[in-house]
Amino acid sequence: DKTQGLEVKRQRLADLYHVSDFVAKAPTLDVLAQGFARRVRHITHADACAVRWCDEGNQRYHLLASDGLAEPVARNEACVNTGSCHCGQVSAEAGTRVIPIAPTQRLPLPHCADAGYRTVLSVPVRLQERVLGEVDLFFRAPIQLSDEDRELLDTLASHLASAMEGLRAAALEREAAVAEERNLLAQELHDSIAQSLAFMK
Repeated sequence: DKTQGLEVKRQRLADLYHVSDFVAKAPTLDVLAQGFARRVRHITHADACAVRWCDEGNQRYHLLASDGLAEPVARNEACVNTGSCHCGQVSAEAGTRVIPIAPTQRLPLPHCADAGYRTVLSVPVRLQERVLGEVDLFFRAPIQLSDEDRELLDTLASHLASAMEGLRAAALEREAAVAEERNLLAQELHDSIAQSLAFMK
């Protein structure tokens, strides 16, 4: 039992290291989201994974990337209103949840049940107190989530949040650099025209 427990812990640490290494090196948001979805699906043995990003006001969740997700679900739930279905948590209530889906349950968006998924595991992607999005894991059978697995998923999601924020900050820096270069060119052009006009006068 101890040997098996140590092996499980070793595997969790290895998974955490590999995902952390990947998110730190991902060059774009698309690559980050797609690679994260693929890796987390593999770690959790989920049937599908979706990475969603929410807007600033936490009104809508947009599908950034998915892995193994049934095409009708990806197509019909590319953008969902917050709180309209199991996916898309209200930021004030956001937390890691295991959500059973009964085949007879009446849902506003029935695509998950229609695709044969029986459980959704929803993990918020949070940076401090701000919710940036969520990771949704879909299973075709009921699942149990241990405290250790919950902790691992929350840690992976926090690494994703940090990487997303890092990419956003880098994009803002690039925009600022481009704006500064444009201002310099405009100033040089203005000075050149002013000199020419003065000379002509």
